Amino acid sequence: MRPLIVFSDITVDGFMAGPDNDLDFMVEDPQLADEFTGELMRVADTIVWGRTSFAPSAVYWTTAEGDVADWLNATPKVVLSSDDTVDVSVWPNSTLAVGDGVDHVRRLKEAPGGGVVVFGGVATVRGLVTADLVDEYWLKVNPTIVGRGGSMFSDMTDRRTLTLRSARTFPSGTIAAIYSARG
Repeated sequence: MRPLIVFSDITVDGFMAGPDNDLDFMVEDPQLADEFTGELMRVADTIVWGRTSFAPSAVYWTTAEGDVADWLNATPKVVLSSDDTVDVSVWPNSTLAVGDGVDHVRRLKEAPGGGVVVFGGVATVRGLVTADLVDEYWLKVNPTIVGRGGSMFSDMTDRRTLTLRSARTFPSGTIAAIYSARG
């Protein structure tokens, strides 16, 4: 079975997005992007996006340059949506999966291939966490506290113990940590 990886920037207090769904807490760190994201690019061959986060990501990455942009543009992307109003043609190699996102991701995990990485948004990640489909958490812990916002863990009702696989600090003060959810 393919591993499902959540790859996310979070704050020290555990939020994926700030109070107004803002992402301005994220700290730029070229070394982190090269090393941590580079490692992900070797592991994952499919990307999952939520409907809301897909459009702004497509606008940015289809005009960006560099290794990460090249990988994001070339890698197959699955956009989860409850309806068919999302125009996935704006980003090459994107397909729309309408209906139950958890069901779609379960089928992706069972298909042949490498890792499946979920980039966002908050509701999409939260649904996959709650369904206990996540195998690994690749977290970029930014040196910021926002106090409130969107959390991937807010709908959990049971405790889960994770195993730390690696942790690195970067010049920006960001910590990159990989946790296994499956021991």
